Amino acid sequence: MAGRALTGLLALCLAAMLLLAAAQILGRNILRVSIPHIEELLEWLVLWTAMLGSMAASVKSRHITIDALSHLLNDAARRWAAIAAQSFAMAVCAALLLITGAFWLESMDYGETTLGGAPRWLFESIVPGAFAVMAAAHGSRAVSLVRRGHLAGGEAPSLPVKDA
Repeated sequence: MAGRALTGLLALCLAAMLLLAAAQILGRNILRVSIPHIEELLEWLVLWTAMLGSMAASVKSRHITIDALSHLLNDAARRWAAIAAQSFAMAVCAALLLITGAFWLESMDYGETTLGGAPRWLFESIVPGAFAVMAAAHGSRAVSLVRRGHLAGGEAPSLPVKDA
């Protein structure tokens, strides 16, 4: 459910980016007019698209992984390696949540605006929010691997298959 919502928001942001960029290009080249604040809005949409994509990849376990040792490990060792990897990813996301959260809180204190008067912190909230979601997704996956030996939601573990 969360994965579908993230995918929908991601598609919406991407579509908005494409339409706004095309409108800006056509407006400038044909009508010789520019839409106010469009570049700034497109910058925010790029940030939101990147963070929504990161969240969706983490929630759906579709993120890039580096798998250098799995072909050398037995099933139990691969499971523990997956637990360690998920725990490490959770710790990194939690650390980034703390760092970006502190920056976000400072941004609220400064009172900066964007897009002609909207509070900048509102648009920046996606960053600590995304790291919170990613930390929770990796933490949930690690706990599920420890408890039941498979991923949350009943999915089979995304452990690499050992070649015969």
